[in-house]
Formats: sequence, structure tokens, C-alpha cells
Amino acid sequence: MVPYRCCCGGSGLISTLMAAVLVCTVAGTMNVEYSWVYVDYTFASPNHRESAINSGKFIPENCVILDVDKYHGTSEGKLYFNMGSNSNSASKQRVFVTIPRIKPGNPASLAEIVPGDRANSVLLAPYPNWKANTISEDTVNCDDTIVSVFRTKIDHLGRFWVVDVGTLDQFEMTARSICPPKILIFDLKNGDRVLKIYKFPSSQVKDVSLFTNIEIDIRDSKGRNTYAYIADTTAYKLIVYDLKNDESWAVDQAYFYPYPNKAHFKIKGVNFDLMDGVLGLALGPITKNDRKLYFHAFASTRESWVYTNTLQNKSLFQNGLIDGSGTFFVSSEVRETQSSVEVMTDNGVLIYASMDNSLGCWNSQDPFTTKHIHTIYKSDEDFQFPSGMKIVDDKVWAVSCQLQNHFTTMVTNRKSVKYRVLVGRVDDLIKRTGCDKRSANVDYDTDEFLVESFDDNILHEWRAVPAYTQPWSYSRISRVFEDKNGVKQTPVKSLVLTGNVNVHSHSKPTSLSYDCRMSMVNGQLKNNNCLGKSRRRNRVKRVPGPLR
Repeated sequence: MVPYRCCCGGSGLISTLMAAVLVCTVAGTMNVEYSWVYVDYTFASPNHRESAINSGKFIPENCVILDVDKYHGTSEGKLYFNMGSNSNSASKQRVFVTIPRIKPGNPASLAEIVPGDRANSVLLAPYPNWKANTISEDTVNCDDTIVSVFRTKIDHLGRFWVVDVGTLDQFEMTARSICPPKILIFDLKNGDRVLKIYKFPSSQVKDVSLFTNIEIDIRDSKGRNTYAYIADTTAYKLIVYDLKNDESWAVDQAYFYPYPNKAHFKIKGVNFDLMDGVLGLALGPITKNDRKLYFHAFASTRESWVYTNTLQNKSLFQNGLIDGSGTFFVSSEVRETQSSVEVMTDNGVLIYASMDNSLGCWNSQDPFTTKHIHTIYKSDEDFQFPSGMKIVDDKVWAVSCQLQNHFTTMVTNRKSVKYRVLVGRVDDLIKRTGCDKRSANVDYDTDEFLVESFDDNILHEWRAVPAYTQPWSYSRISRVFEDKNGVKQTPVKSLVLTGNVNVHSHSKPTSLSYDCRMSMVNGQLKNNNCLGKSRRRNRVKRVPGPLR
């Protein structure tokens, strides 16, 4: 169950909403969900682990967690399900991380976090299995082997997009490419089967290429019309992959290049230079059948963007570098420091990771100026070198990895935590900043309800659900705050919730739409009955879930 949360002020006590729990939280926090002193894997036995260490195949201090993504395990992309009978359990949560082979001694580059009781140093299970992550001593089968993965993306259809750079020991003088870069697409809904393997043509891969990030642009409910945008950080290009036609092309633009005067970094006393180009990628909301891809170079303090319909026009980029004026755009003002990765919410709020160990935000409704850029989280201890980030439902998932220590010969404390997965609610992070456009209509200093989701028990009170014997799922579509003028100057606030409940019966699928209107008078919740507002539709419109 995900609890409701509130910000309490004044004198009234806040009632519990339909058996849900009210929890007061602090805005602008990122909680450490997982942490590691050193990475460790699910070896077959202690003897296998010891043998890997003795042979140099496993050197724990060389294994760096770089990216994270989470999957709920449901085609609806929602957490709550009732699978019939008396089951009320939530669907399985799966969390994946990448461990690129930047140095020798890494036995697996893609892994799934193993649930357990250990809060620190949880184990990693190679994904999809050990065999796929094992580099052969002889000839490598490039179709079946995952060589090195920097970042991944899970789309709302449950497809797991993995970009394998094909290069070993990236941070060593002995770096070598053993396979061509490729995309692998796994079906998380159906036994992790491989849906697609696509090898990038040699003409699109340079000797210096490093495919470090990926964004997925889905344009239809079935996911056939899908494009992937891949950042080639060291060749300063963007690769576009068209899933429907199974082809790719390179986009060559000066906007992807680094700024030489921004190539110097200093993190926690460590100085290093890195002339990295395009790295951060984030897709904006779809508007009039188009959307913006926001991007920036790592060695940069500016933000750029381009309409994706431009990127999808393969013919524009057949002859190399084009004049991007009028089609590619760059901000006139700058951030305070360089940024690595970024994400964007469904309503257009950009959240980006800064190299001063912080998160920043910018609402794309505003100009990209210092006035509209806000710091929403900072931790010099927990957030050193944020390297991976996703938005999953209403939360930001991020990785901090202290990667700066791998650019030098600096000796770190062997007992200190080095890698963290942090999680924070988007609403909490941007609250009270100019990124939150609701703030003008919500008084955060008085009683406030931010309803994140319905407790699954709420539907047990719905008479329309047929005896709980049929599988059902539900989702919140929207929430709206309305301020009303109460009689005799009594402060009244109305909370409107709308959404869908789907009953998955093979014989007669049904959809219920709820429209719950509740009011608070002097801090007390009144009129909290949703039943009178529900209505029935005979057929369920089967959609895979909201576009992210």
C-alpha cells in the first residue's frame, strides 16, 4: 500500500480517508533505497565466488553501478492488482541496474536487484542470466552476450531496452571493442524473452563511439511505431533507431558537442577533465502529434532541444552535419554547473542531476533562465556523481556512484558506502518551487491532501465489483484542487479525484469510472463517499497505460 500524505498546519485534525493511512513527509528529500560498499553478485556458491576473485574475473572495487530502472510487473503499468479470490497482494517490483565493464574484473554488466532483508550491499543477479553476461575466453558470440551496458530504459509496455556498447575496459589503456554496439529488447511481461537484437551498422559507429544513454518515443498504443534516441557521447552524435522499419541513422549536430571551457570537474576534492558531448536526454509531453527531445552535453551548462519529428526525418541527415538553425535550439542562459542525466515529467517539468551533488528542476512552460531554475535536493555525501535517473510513476529513481574516484588513482575508504539508489516523490521535490505550477492554487501552509494513489482496500467498498472473484485493476487519472468560499467565511477546500476501474472478466469486461468529490471544512474531511458518483461502461478500452 502506498499511503496518502499530508502537510498539516493550523488546528484541525485530519481524518483518515477510507482506511488509507495519512503520513506527513518532508519536502525535498531523496531516500536511500539500496546501497553498496562494494558490488556483489549471486554466485552459484561461495567457492565459485572465491574462484572468480582469485582468477581476477571478479574485482569488487572495479564494479560501478551506473543506472537504475524499475518495473512493476504489470501490463497496465500500475502497482495495484487484485487477481481474484482473496488475493490483495501487489504485483512484483523488479529493479534493474547497470554495471558497465569500464575496468577489468566485472563478471556481469546488467543485473536485477535481489530482494532480501539486507538494507546495505544487496546482491545482484545477472540479467537475464549468468550465461548472457559471461565473456568467453575464446570467440565471443555477439548475439548472445551482453558486453557492457551504461544505461537502459523500460517503456510503459514492459519492454526493456538495453544498449550494449560492445567495449571492454573503457577506462583503461587496454580498452578494446569485442562486439559491435547493439540494442537488445527484452519482454518483461512474458518471461524476459528477447524481442529484438539490432546491431548498429559500422558506418554509424566511430572508433571513439560510446553509446551511453537512450530514450524511447512511443507513438501508438501497440508500440509498433517506436523510436529510440541513443546518445553517442564521445563521437558527439545522436543515433535514431526506427523499430517499425528496423533501421537507424546518425544525427550529426554541433549542438551535441561539448564546450571546452566546461570540461573541468571537481567533485568531493577530486579534479578531472572530461570532454564528453551529448549525454542527458529527456522527452517532453506529446503536443499536436510531436514532442521535444531535451538534451545537453556533459561538458556543458546549457540545455538544448529539438522536435522529434525532425529527428525522425531520416532524409535530413543522410549527408552528415546539417545547419540546425531553426530546428535545433539552445538556451541563452546557463546552469550553475554541469549536468549528467535528466528526466521529464508528463506535465513538462525537467529534473536534472548536477555535478555539485544536487538535483535541479525547470518547468518547460517557462524560459530556460536562472530565474526559473531551482535546486530541489542536495547531498554532498549521498549524491556524489549522480549518473542514472528515471521517473517511475510519481517518483524519481536515481543512482549516485562516486564515479570521480575511478578517473584517478585516489584510494577510497574500503568501508564507506560508494553506490546508492535513491528515491523521492516528484511532488515533494518540486513543491514550493516555480516548477510546480499548482503552487499558486494550493496553500501549503494549511491543510493539504496530495493523494498519490488509492489504497487497494478502497474498492472492497464498491458494490459494482463482482464479489472480488474477477481480476481487477485501477488507476488514478487526475486530481484537482478547488478552493471554495464557504458560508460565514468558513474555509472550504474541495478535492476532486477521477479515474478508472477495470474488471477483467473474460465473459464481460467492465470499466467503472469514479468521480470522487470530497471537501475539507476547517481541516476536517467531509463528504468522502465516492460510491454515488461511479458509473458503468460495458466495454473496456484496452490501452497499455499512459505514455511516459
